[in-house]
Amino acid sequence: MTAPRDDGLRESLRELADEVAPADMYDRVVHRSRRIARREAAVGTVAALAALGLLASGLWRLPAGDDPHRSPLALVSSSSPTREPAPEPMPSATPPAAASGQYAGRLSTTPARRKNRPQVSASTATPQSRALRDLPGHVFYQESGSRPDVVRLSPADGGAKTVLADAPSPVGISPDGDRIAYALDGALLIGETGSPETEQVATGVSTAAQAPVWSPAGDRLLVDANSPAILQVESGVLTPLAGALAAGQHLRWSGDGLKLVYATAYCSLKVTADGSDAVVPVFGDRQPVDNPDGLAACKLTSVDSTGSHVTVPLQTTGDIGTASPDTADAVVDTITGDLMALPVAGSVVGAVFDPDGNLLVRTRASGRTTLSLFSVTGDLRVQAAEPAAVRDLDLLAYTR
Repeated sequence: MTAPRDDGLRESLRELADEVAPADMYDRVVHRSRRIARREAAVGTVAALAALGLLASGLWRLPAGDDPHRSPLALVSSSSPTREPAPEPMPSATPPAAASGQYAGRLSTTPARRKNRPQVSASTATPQSRALRDLPGHVFYQESGSRPDVVRLSPADGGAKTVLADAPSPVGISPDGDRIAYALDGALLIGETGSPETEQVATGVSTAAQAPVWSPAGDRLLVDANSPAILQVESGVLTPLAGALAAGQHLRWSGDGLKLVYATAYCSLKVTADGSDAVVPVFGDRQPVDNPDGLAACKLTSVDSTGSHVTVPLQTTGDIGTASPDTADAVVDTITGDLMALPVAGSVVGAVFDPDGNLLVRTRASGRTTLSLFSVTGDLRVQAAEPAAVRDLDLLAYTR
């Protein structure tokens, strides 16, 4: 028989594990970032010593008869890869004064210029309901890998249904969950979710850097037609985006339709509103003083109703130029660059905003997955076990 004292210790350890689990993904990312930084520093040291050796041996001198104003020869081969310097961050166009009341008291932030570690919540939140049927709207999932099946979970009905088999490209789910957009051989197709009937609305579309993204009203799509553009669904008219947006990747509208948030080629984030750009601090910054853990966001997957928070797959500056995961595991404050602390137990394996700014968080603990729905004000409305039918799929979208 186990002593009561042992039971108390076991329970304390279990509670401690639940509290620290959300930071596991962050710790792995940071460890990898620091390992990459050490390797790059070692390479830089060897290169510097080699250059000093060449200078000492006199190899730097110009050949006789050369123009003394001629540029010195490079010490590296012209075939060696060069790293394009990241553009200097633009000053934020958003005043840092009072942040909106969204998620206040639930998803907490910390001051800027610190190690950007997600805060550990003092305790998990108490849900208003633990019944899956009380989760409104539709949850969409997809299989991992190429040509995945897309599955819709309708909690009110309690069933999961495949709405698109063997998706030929990344897909976009409309805000009401009734339509799905994807590309096939460069043609942009739209159909009712679960119906084999589709309509071609554009050609020459690529999805590598821009999946089809619906506007909050469901009347337009962000697409990549040689460059980012807005497609009017009814008329088929394409309007290319201008300025910095033309080089943006993985663009997303805020839920109110007033802002566009996008990733850059060097894995930083920017917010555009009223014709001006604001850089999200920290992410993608190569300066250790401002980004000591080398955090980056090469893709974003959803934006809240005001553009003040986004969901991203957390990466590092060492991941620049590599493929990004499709599923977000972190929530970022676009004003401060802070990672948001989520009052849930277990490891976050999915997070996505719906068009109204509600946040759906998917966690895994002890082999089980749980869905937690936070309202715009940060209240935990529903927390329920996820059905086994979708447990091995990746979270894709959450709709009305």
